[in-house]
Amino acid sequence: MQRRGFVTDVKKQKRSRFSLCVLLLAALLVFSLVKLEQKIRPVARVMAEYECKERAVRWMQSAVADCLRDTPELLEDLYLLQYDSAGRVQSAEADASRLAQLQYMLESDLTRSMEEGAADFSVPLGTLLGLQLFSGRGPDIDVKVIPLSHVETRVETSFTSAGVNQTKLQTDLVFSVQLCAVLAGMQVETTAESTICVSQLLIVGQTPQFYVEGAA
Repeated sequence: MQRRGFVTDVKKQKRSRFSLCVLLLAALLVFSLVKLEQKIRPVARVMAEYECKERAVRWMQSAVADCLRDTPELLEDLYLLQYDSAGRVQSAEADASRLAQLQYMLESDLTRSMEEGAADFSVPLGTLLGLQLFSGRGPDIDVKVIPLSHVETRVETSFTSAGVNQTKLQTDLVFSVQLCAVLAGMQVETTAESTICVSQLLIVGQTPQFYVEGAA
C-alpha cells in the first residue's frame, strides 16, 4: 500500500512539473508574440499607409482614364479661343461651365466607386512586415479602404515653351481624398493625391493671355 501511494505521488509530481513547463512555455510564447507585435506594428502602420496611398493613386488614375475614355465628350470645348485678323490666337480662356461639369462628373464617379469598395485591396503579410526578405510573401491580408471625405479636385494650368514660337497650354486636375485603411484590427489614416492631365493645347505664335474663371 505504501509503495502504491509512493508511485501515485511520483506521478502527481511529474504531472505537476509537466503542467508547469507547459504554462511556462505558453507564457513565453505569449510574451514573445506581444513583443513581436510591438516591434512590427509601427512598421506595419507605415507600410499600410504607403500601400494604401499608392494603390489609391493608381486607382484614381485608372478610374479617371476609364471615365474619360467612355465619355470623351467631357473634354470637348474646354477652351474659348479668340483670334486676331491674321488668324493667330490672341487669347485663350477656359470655359468655366464645361470645366466645372468635368470636375463634378469625375468627383462624383470617383466618390461613388470608392464608397462601393472599388479601392479595397490585398497585400502580402511579408510586405507589411517591412522586411525585404519577406516582401511579396506570405498570406494576403485584406485591406478595406474607407473614404473619410469626398474626392475633391482643383484646377492647375500652365504655359510652357514647346519650341520656337510655340507654347503648350496644359490643364491638370489634382484629385485629393482622405482615406482610412483598416486591416487586422489596425486603422491607418492617410491622404492620397494624384495629378492628372486632362487637356493640352499647342498654340503657335505669341503666347496669349489665359484665364480660368469660375472653376471650382
